[in-house]
This record gives sequence, C-alpha cells and structure tokens, in this order.
Amino acid sequence: MRRKDREITDKNEIMDIIGRSKVIRIAFTGEEYPYVLPFNFGYEEKDGRMYFYIHTATEGKKNRLLDENNKVAFELDNCRDYVEGSITSLYESVAGCGVMTEITDMSEKLSALGLILKQYGEKTYKPDSSCASRTRVYRLEAKEVSGKANRGK
Repeated sequence: MRRKDREITDKNEIMDIIGRSKVIRIAFTGEEYPYVLPFNFGYEEKDGRMYFYIHTATEGKKNRLLDENNKVAFELDNCRDYVEGSITSLYESVAGCGVMTEITDMSEKLSALGLILKQYGEKTYKPDSSCASRTRVYRLEAKEVSGKANRGK
C-alpha cells in the first residue's frame, strides 16, 4: 500500500469497519470486462478466517460467471465527509480477494441468511427453508484482506 499512514493492519479495526458497512461490492471475472455488483451481506470470522455471505436470484449473469470462475475481489467502505477546500474525503475501507462457493446444505443456507439479517439489525424475521429454497446463497472466503482509512488529522 502506497499510503502506509492510512493502512489499517489491526484485525479488530478491520472487523469494526466491516461491522459498520452496509454494502459489499464484489467483482467477478467477466467475459470481456470485470463485472461489479453491490450486495447486502453477512459475515463471520471462524477459525481465523474471514467469511462473507450473500444471496442472489437462482439465475443470472453473476451466477453464470461464478460457475465459470469463482475467484473474486471485494470492497466495503464507509465514506463520511468531503473535506472542504481539498480534493479528499474522510473514509474507511476494506478490500481483498477470495473464493466464492455456493452453499447447498439447507441448515448452512439458513445460518448464512441469518448472518445477513443480523448485519442489518433484523431481530424478528427468521428465514425458513421455503425462503432459502428460492435463492442461491454464497460464501466468500477471503484470502487477502486490507484496510485503509482517512479519518482526518
């Protein structure tokens, strides 16, 4: 990272940024160009590894691209304020790359959907097998993760 003064290496700080984020953007390998989409997401750290979870329709371009190549890049950010009189803004971000796999086991799908709901503060709705059977759920295992922030002086 070029700006070492903005690099975040503390794992807990990176987890805090992820916890405050509301959207994960995932870049897929497209036919001619990369294909980037925003998603609602859930996450967890398990056995020292970071996992993100998303849900999608059962068909579509992203599913086809994942079937062809499941290596992806991702980004989450929390932009705050533009710094008046400059050409910068205050922000914190997490980026990385990893491998996505579809979750087919029903109890794992329900658990992943629960993590997604938890990210947005849902406390009453519990996904069931009827809901889970109508959607594809993916696990993104992060292989590389980095954090960066400009929080002002």
